[in-house]
Amino acid sequence: MKIYRTSMYLILFFMVSGFILLLLCFLDYKNILSHLLTVITGILFSFGLLGYSFYLLKKRKEGKGIYWGPDGIVVDLKDNKIYWDEIEDIKFYNGRGGKSTVIYPHYTNHEKIRIRHKKWLPTTAHSIDWFSIEEPRDMHTNLMKAWKERKCEEPKL
Repeated sequence: MKIYRTSMYLILFFMVSGFILLLLCFLDYKNILSHLLTVITGILFSFGLLGYSFYLLKKRKEGKGIYWGPDGIVVDLKDNKIYWDEIEDIKFYNGRGGKSTVIYPHYTNHEKIRIRHKKWLPTTAHSIDWFSIEEPRDMHTNLMKAWKERKCEEPKL
């Protein structure tokens, strides 16, 4: 079982963006009082970017990521799992936002998954964005192989 962890490029992007934004807030320190609302908003946003980058780094060091086993697929960093028998289809999506692997659970399982994942609203599809993980093409290829093997094992009605 291979774990596809969060991409270091994504973590570094958020970290560098947060530091640059923080530096920009204090660039014009002489006129800081005249633009106080803008500076406070920039500081809060930069702390949000930095906080998220450290969160992703922590999860990466913990070994969290996307993986699958005999019972299902872990779809996020909180170890939320979609079981194989709940999945209707897995597809590749190439849109304006980038490439992703989308897992579609059967509509009868949406409420069960919502309760198990402790969400407010059910999710009709679980998207794994390629820019957020390492080796996304390898992940998609291996996941599709595992999915085809699972579909062949299921009894046909």
